[in-house]
Amino acid sequence: MNQAVNALLVEDNPGDAKLVEHHLENPSVQAFLDEVALTHVESLSAARDALVARHYDVLLLDLGLPESEGIETLRRAAAFDSGVPIIVLTGLDNTEIAVEAIQSGAQDYLPKGDLDGDRLVRALRYAIDRHEQEQTLARRNEQLDFFNSVLRHDMMNGFNVIMARADMLRTELDDPELVGHAENIHDWSVKITDLSGKVRSILDSVASDGDAALEAVALRPLVAEEADRVDAMTDRVDVDASVPAGLTVLGNDLLDDVVGNLLTNAVEHSEETTSVAVTAEDEGSTVVLRVADDGPGLPPEDRTDIFERGGKGAASSGTGFGLFFVSSMVESYGGSVRAEESDRGGAAFVLELPRA
Repeated sequence: MNQAVNALLVEDNPGDAKLVEHHLENPSVQAFLDEVALTHVESLSAARDALVARHYDVLLLDLGLPESEGIETLRRAAAFDSGVPIIVLTGLDNTEIAVEAIQSGAQDYLPKGDLDGDRLVRALRYAIDRHEQEQTLARRNEQLDFFNSVLRHDMMNGFNVIMARADMLRTELDDPELVGHAENIHDWSVKITDLSGKVRSILDSVASDGDAALEAVALRPLVAEEADRVDAMTDRVDVDASVPAGLTVLGNDLLDDVVGNLLTNAVEHSEETTSVAVTAEDEGSTVVLRVADDGPGLPPEDRTDIFERGGKGAASSGTGFGLFFVSSMVESYGGSVRAEESDRGGAAFVLELPRA
């Protein structure tokens, strides 16, 4: 369904402004929009006043204005915080400036020399649609964060009460069996509160949009600790870790869970004695961590989907959460993960992590 659009054009060249107006009068406009009501101003200060005075659906911005030039013009317009998507119009056909404009908040970048009615109206429609989707997503994320905070606050209060009562019962009960039940209640309450904190850390890392609080993590002691933990789980597994000293990667306090998930995955998906080799190589800007086993392996068709939410191998009975967690966290660190066949005949999971 088409729509009517109120557009604000900020352009100090009357000829260019007239050209934009001409393009928007083209009959092809009605293929995407019912009509476009265009308001023209010649400066950023006039644009700011116009945005305060009424609602606009889109801002068409020339980068060369009396008050400023280039990307600085875009940054100043974006700082108006009007919630209006911005399309940059410029006389320069420069790829680097185009990329910088998009990174600085513009929805599109249109060289004036290539402008026509069809291209302009498509840009208007797509910019408005994308902006609306971004606003909807931001609102939903804000709601999820709020309800998650409320849930965690109420849940923590509840479990604090449960733990306090369990402690009281442990000291006052005489029956050893009942004391054992009270201790189980206390221990499970502690586990669930720890899990709540861990889930919060995951949400903070994944939803950080590249601004996660990452730090240097020493890889060798982390891998050694997780290898010992998994070794102790069962006699069916033998973990051999060979990680050079001094390797540090960017991560957070969930990186041990990432490595632990990969090691545990090798154990859970093999019914026979399994050996797992963990190696790491310094490749300059990245560290490649490889977890390879001699288990049943992964069919080629499962090696991509296995990292998706709910994804798992055809023979797996698990939930698929573990590897989805791994891929989500590694991406939040700025790295990548893939599955391939190991040289031991089983499966190999390869993590590429940024060097600290």
